[in-house]
Amino acid sequence: MANNNGQTLFLHTDKNRSEMIDKNRNYYFLICYCLILILIGVFNEPLSSLWSGMLRILTSPSNLLTDYIELGTFGSAFVNSGLLTLISVLLAKKENIPINGPMIAALFTVSGCSFFGKNMYNSIPIIIGGLFYANIVKKPFSQFIVVSLFGSALSPIISYLTFGISLPLMFSIPLGCSVGIFIGLILPPLASHILTFHKGFSLYNVGFTSGLIAMLFTGILRMFGWKIEGKNLISTDYHTKLLFFLLFLFFIMFLLGFIVNHFSLKGLKDISKTSGKLITDFISISGVGATMMNMALMGLLLIGYTQISHSTLNGPIVGAILSAVGFSAFGNHLLNSLPLLVSVFLTAQVSSVFEVNQTTVVLAGIFGTGLAPIAGYYGITFGLIAGFLHMSLVTNVSYLHGGLNLYNNGFSTGFVAAVMVPLLDNILQIRKVKQHARKRQS
Repeated sequence: MANNNGQTLFLHTDKNRSEMIDKNRNYYFLICYCLILILIGVFNEPLSSLWSGMLRILTSPSNLLTDYIELGTFGSAFVNSGLLTLISVLLAKKENIPINGPMIAALFTVSGCSFFGKNMYNSIPIIIGGLFYANIVKKPFSQFIVVSLFGSALSPIISYLTFGISLPLMFSIPLGCSVGIFIGLILPPLASHILTFHKGFSLYNVGFTSGLIAMLFTGILRMFGWKIEGKNLISTDYHTKLLFFLLFLFFIMFLLGFIVNHFSLKGLKDISKTSGKLITDFISISGVGATMMNMALMGLLLIGYTQISHSTLNGPIVGAILSAVGFSAFGNHLLNSLPLLVSVFLTAQVSSVFEVNQTTVVLAGIFGTGLAPIAGYYGITFGLIAGFLHMSLVTNVSYLHGGLNLYNNGFSTGFVAAVMVPLLDNILQIRKVKQHARKRQS
């Protein structure tokens, strides 16, 4: 278009339109994923069974490990995951947030943990607390929605206060919701500060933050005589169904990514070159198509890990896989994650305490990939050490929060990273000084 001076003005309407189309397409992909979960649940069993299963899920204390497939039903666990993820997707769409790596990680973590602890009752108060925080600091909620979605790791606190301490519902429901809103208020400032604790080498930053908050709440509750102990409610009858679901999901994800990426594997190499240290957004590095293929490949790697371990797929393991796949848009890839899986597997093999096929050990391996940035940045050897330390720590820290933090592994990886990173930085600094001295002498 020409102006009065005869100069040509280029209006980038096509580019803006293309970006809008891409954003809407990404939301459609996520909405379709949610609908697949819901439809699997609805068509798996009668509505009466589905409804009774949903009621048991909504009214459970929900602390670790509560497998919603075993507590409710197979179908109700899928419907719970689909509905809660759909609410999260629509909330993000309402806030007009572009789909990036952190958002993908948050949404898939919501989806995954909705198989073993999150539901619509115990998650929404934390999100409301995030909204209140945004209003208090006079900033858009879009800046805090990712932290709020991750923050539903603490949703068992709400369920426990409501259904686990024998108070009448007329008192326990307001108590649980009020505490949930308070948690949502304090999470954003704490999460941003605690990032410096591990310097971005644990992908589960909010998981570590949530662990500290849950530890304080658990200590207060125990001080007044309430016993908080972890659960071990695990399903064993749906291995084949869950395996087919995961294989189907990751095959479709890879195929869609390949198509979106113009029938090319371009971008996967760029992803594999990154260390994965926070904040590494694979969508901004290589685009949506390559990121989806990376997520699918990570999903297949994790399925392979469960099969080599001879473990039985259940709600927590499926949830862990979906969560780690979400972080494959935000730090995880095959090269930096494999050393952690190998290390946890070998540690369990030589241990006299653990069995490789135990659900807790499998979860430690899958979620242990939260330390992938250590392997990506410092090398495979230190990645193996990180996996060993994580396996030794993760089964001990759960007592501190009594299962009220769903990201128990995130709590552990934060400690491991905080211990290892300063030491590794110091070692690297000493090496650099020695190399510099040798060069000067030569």
